[in-house]
Amino acid sequence: MFNKPNPKQNFFELEQEILKFWKSNNILDKSIDQRSDDKTKTFYDGPITANGSPHHGHMLTFAMKDLYPRYWTMKGYKVARSLGWDCQGLPVEYEIEKRLGFKEKKDIVKFGIDKFNELCKASVLEFKDKIIELEELMGRLTNSDEEYQTMDKSYIESIWWSLKELHTKGLLYEGFKVVPYSTRAGTTLSNAEVALGGYKKFVDPAITVEFPLEEDPMTVLLAWTTTPWTIPGNLGLALGKEIIYVKVKKVGSDKNYIVAKDLVESVFKNIEHEVLAEVKVDDLLGKKYIPPFAFYKGRKNAHIIYTGDHVTTDSGTGIVHLAPYGAEDNDIFVKVGIESFDYLDDQGDFKSEIAPYAGLNYRDANPKIIEDLKTTNVLFKHEDYEHEMPMCWRTNTPLIYKPITSWYIAMSNLRQQLVDNNEKINWTPKHVKYGRFGNWLAEIKDWGISRTRYWGTPIPVWKSESGKTIIIGSYQELKEFSGVEVNDPHRPYIDDITFEKDGETYKRIPDVLDVWYDSGAMPFARFHYPFENKEKFDKKFPAQYIAESVDQTRGWFYSLLAISTSLFNKEAYENVVMSGFVLDDNGVKLSKSKGNYTEPKTMIESFGADAIRSNFFTTPICAGEDTTISSKTLKTQTQEYILPLWNIFAYLTTYANIHNWSPREELAYNSRKNIDDAHPWDHIPFDDIENEINAWIIYRLQETIHNSELALTAYDIPKATKAIKELVDDTSKWFIRSSRENFAEGNQNSIETLYYVFIEILKLLAPFTPFITDYMYRELVVSKLDGAKESIHLTDYPEVDRAYIEQYSRLADEMQIVRKICEMGHTLRVNNQMKVRQPLSELQVQSTNEVVPVITEWMSEMIKNELNVKDVLDKAVIHETDTLKINEDTNIKVLIGLETKLTDELKDEGFVRELTRALQSQRKKMGLQQGQTISIKLKPSDQVLRQTIERNVESIKKTVSATSIEFVEEIETPFVMEVESREIEGEINAG
Repeated sequence: MFNKPNPKQNFFELEQEILKFWKSNNILDKSIDQRSDDKTKTFYDGPITANGSPHHGHMLTFAMKDLYPRYWTMKGYKVARSLGWDCQGLPVEYEIEKRLGFKEKKDIVKFGIDKFNELCKASVLEFKDKIIELEELMGRLTNSDEEYQTMDKSYIESIWWSLKELHTKGLLYEGFKVVPYSTRAGTTLSNAEVALGGYKKFVDPAITVEFPLEEDPMTVLLAWTTTPWTIPGNLGLALGKEIIYVKVKKVGSDKNYIVAKDLVESVFKNIEHEVLAEVKVDDLLGKKYIPPFAFYKGRKNAHIIYTGDHVTTDSGTGIVHLAPYGAEDNDIFVKVGIESFDYLDDQGDFKSEIAPYAGLNYRDANPKIIEDLKTTNVLFKHEDYEHEMPMCWRTNTPLIYKPITSWYIAMSNLRQQLVDNNEKINWTPKHVKYGRFGNWLAEIKDWGISRTRYWGTPIPVWKSESGKTIIIGSYQELKEFSGVEVNDPHRPYIDDITFEKDGETYKRIPDVLDVWYDSGAMPFARFHYPFENKEKFDKKFPAQYIAESVDQTRGWFYSLLAISTSLFNKEAYENVVMSGFVLDDNGVKLSKSKGNYTEPKTMIESFGADAIRSNFFTTPICAGEDTTISSKTLKTQTQEYILPLWNIFAYLTTYANIHNWSPREELAYNSRKNIDDAHPWDHIPFDDIENEINAWIIYRLQETIHNSELALTAYDIPKATKAIKELVDDTSKWFIRSSRENFAEGNQNSIETLYYVFIEILKLLAPFTPFITDYMYRELVVSKLDGAKESIHLTDYPEVDRAYIEQYSRLADEMQIVRKICEMGHTLRVNNQMKVRQPLSELQVQSTNEVVPVITEWMSEMIKNELNVKDVLDKAVIHETDTLKINEDTNIKVLIGLETKLTDELKDEGFVRELTRALQSQRKKMGLQQGQTISIKLKPSDQVLRQTIERNVESIKKTVSATSIEFVEEIETPFVMEVESREIEGEINAG
């Protein structure tokens, strides 16, 4: 006997039972160890930043990361499962700063770099357990064989090696550039990090400033800016070569203003003015002008009019003021020989060299600067202006562009190699390859990798007093220079190591490495390559699969490819699946600030991880699109995906128990292969199949195995999931419903077919919903068959039987016609207000379909059962009458006619069906087993009802497994049934 499934199963409790079984029996290790070292697949786990409690994004990525390793393992591959931890960088530092209440980077120095870094390290370890707990609750188990932490000494040494390699290749250099800069974090950011942070709208003061010509102070150029704080550092003006400029007179002023002709009306809006004449660009170029402030007056080549390719007439005046805090500005400075500088400190405060604003933050200085410009009578206009500003991806504060000396990887030199390597990668969704990612690569800029921070991989550059540099590639190399053994490579300890060479002292530069380099180095750094594990790295590079969310497109996805291309000229991964973001029911992205989400653990406890996983896998979130995942969607998922599976399980065990049926090995193991030449199929465990509905559901199984494998191979997860779900629906709604009499009678072939198909479905679903499939497998297989694998995750994934598909492909065509006819018939029933439980006499079918010209016997039986008609007749012609209602589908070339006339006998049958449905419902409420006998007492409300029941009493007794039906005058504690708008009181007793 099989155990009876709980009709009100708590799936979270079931999952906890299975999770405990997996861990206590080392199922993960067994699944890996049983596979050969000669057949492997590699998955890279993007290192998790353990700087806070896990959220819905973690649930999604855990599911995505678990799916393919489980699938590949069942396909016979050896697949390691190890976590990676991103332990360093700004994300971790910022959390500690917030915890300590720090407002500026210099607070860290006051506190002590050593103490601060210890807190960073402890914080990472603090959150690891919470993340692992959620990971396991989501059904993902990992082992520690290849687990890595980016803060580990060995990991950092591999990174040092890689940086020296890049330097040897001429790809690592120090440069002075204007770069994105976070004043809150006090460090530069890469362009990729700017993409991660996105943009936010701000209202800033927009000012138009007067720049009088030195030779003629009454001729004034007008320049417009939304960054008044850059005006004190003005070093030049830029005009557009192709722009037409004009001289404008303002009524009441003796000044002649020069602006772009196309912008006169916007500049002089609501101001009376007169356009005097056009001014040639060449007549202005090279002229000197008087700057608004004298802080840098007299600087070589400064305060002269130049041309700039970035000047447009989209906004402003058509004249751009040039200052150190613009990338295009500095490009001009380099060309014309102006030495740039930086008058803001690490936190964006004015340095002492500009005394009037010293100590003020650049944004706070704006009002004072505007007031000073007004006082000196060079402020032409002041207005509020809404515009977008780039944001720091971690601190969520505005970025500026700052001239600074940093270390760079010359990715622009590798632009073509990056594009070529991207060409080898299969992207899901595919449009990202040539769109968001491809466009990024085609215009790739050099990667600024140095960060003026504290908790990170120290950049291994030692610099002398004269500016000479030595890049260190290993701890041994550093020891050879300094005589010091490296114990902890982090700051401040590594900063204390100095050495002498050629009469100069070399000290390490204070910078640490961009954390995205840490994560992108994981393919080799996790193995301490090249110092050890060279063969292991070679075998596991590149990976066959990686998966992260869309925000990693220019994050981890890029850093992996950038580093692998620059070091090995090879792609780091062959297939990448990019997931979207989880939204709430209103289509809003989940966030702590909005409070629009349920805690992950609470959600798992409510619905179970399998429901959450299947909700992910059935939606476009697995293909880069944002999708709503909520309590509402999970209820639907449970009803449409999990419960149908559970109901098949309950149905199978019920009838197996009723008929004392036990499985044979071939049905569960699917191991039969080419037993002899006479056997028509490769490995299906039946010698022949006479019943077409049995043959059809086996065909559907083989078709699904084929289609789901094609989809999984193409990394189309929703398509694979949909194919399996449709098979579950077909098994429940068509095969079981059409074979009810066979199951009731204990037909051996029907039970065997359902068992075989269902076990194969469980195997197909095992990578998707690992808990429930293993539970049912253990109940149906492990408990009944000696020598069975103890977990479904130790079995092989189903193989398609192509010979069977070829033999039975006609069934697919026939079933398509059956289903369409039934759909058309149901439409006729609804339109004519005929309940499905009311039997009808006949359905006529006229088919001109070339593939299925006639309705075969098995098709007829299917249609009878589904539409509840007594007969199905093939007709050459069908004529509509008052009671014969027709429906036609021209696509499949089928016309049907449904006879709606009701005889007394048909009415009786309809009544009996309604009554037995009500009695069966009461049986279920009482918790009675299928097949368990009952006795019934009835009190009909009128004599006609009683006579109808009496005429059909034997049919009713058989249907509801009743030994007797007794009519009584009174029932002490009745239940009331409403049958065709008439009430019947009843009482059921077991036995």
